[in-house]
Amino acid sequence: MIILGYLLSLFFLILGGGLLYLSWDQLVALSGTQGVAPERLAQMVQIAMAFVGAIAAAILTATIGRSNEYLKSKLAQSVNDATETLRQELALRTGKALEDHKGDINRATAEFTERLKSDLAKTGDTFRAELSQLAPRRHAAYHAMWAALAQYFRAVQKFEAGVFDASALEAGEKACSDATGQTLLVDQEDDATFHQFWQELTYVCETGELKKDLPDGLRTLWRNEGRKLGERYDEVRTAFATKLRS
Repeated sequence: MIILGYLLSLFFLILGGGLLYLSWDQLVALSGTQGVAPERLAQMVQIAMAFVGAIAAAILTATIGRSNEYLKSKLAQSVNDATETLRQELALRTGKALEDHKGDINRATAEFTERLKSDLAKTGDTFRAELSQLAPRRHAAYHAMWAALAQYFRAVQKFEAGVFDASALEAGEKACSDATGQTLLVDQEDDATFHQFWQELTYVCETGELKKDLPDGLRTLWRNEGRKLGERYDEVRTAFATKLRS
C-alpha cells in the first residue's frame, strides 16, 4: 500500500513536470488549435499544474504519514521483542547466578560450621584442662589464707592469758603477708574478707604492744576485743569452708 502511494505521487509529479516543459510557442500553437487565447491557456496550465502538484503532495504526505506509522510500529515491535529477549536472558542468568551463589553460600556455611564446631571443641578441651588445674590452686589459696589468719588469731588469743608472744605475732603477720599472693585466685569478696580480718588482728596486736606492760593490760584488751574477734574468726572460717566445698 505504501509503495502504491509512492508510485502515484511519482506519476503526478512527472505529469506536473511535463506541463512545465511546455514552451510558450507550444502553448501558442496549442491555443491556435484549440481556439483559446495563449494567456488563458497558460492560466489553465498553471491551474492544472497546481492541482496535480496538490494531489501529488497530498498523496505523498499521506504515504509518508503511513510510512512513519508503519516504521514506528515496526520499531516498537522490535524494541518490545528485544526487551523481552533481554528480560528472559537476564532472568535466566540471574536465576543461574542465584543458584550458583546459593550453592557457594551453603558450602561456605557448612565449612564455617564445621570449623566452628572444631574450634569450640578445642576451646572446651582447653577450658576444661585449665579448669582442672585452676580448681586445686583455688583450694590451696583458700587454705593458705585461712591458715595465715588462724595462725595470727591464735597468737593474738594469748592476750587472754596476759601473754604477749612477739615471735608468734610476727610469724602470724608474716604468714598473712605471704598469703596475699594467693588472693588473686579467690573471689573478690573473699579477698576483701581476708584483708579486713587481717587488719582487725593487726589493730589488736598493735594495741596489745602498747598495753603489754600495764597491769592486766592484755587481759583487759582481750575482754574488750576478744569476743568480736572470735565471732569474726568463725564467720571467716564458715565463708572459706563454704567456698572450698562448692
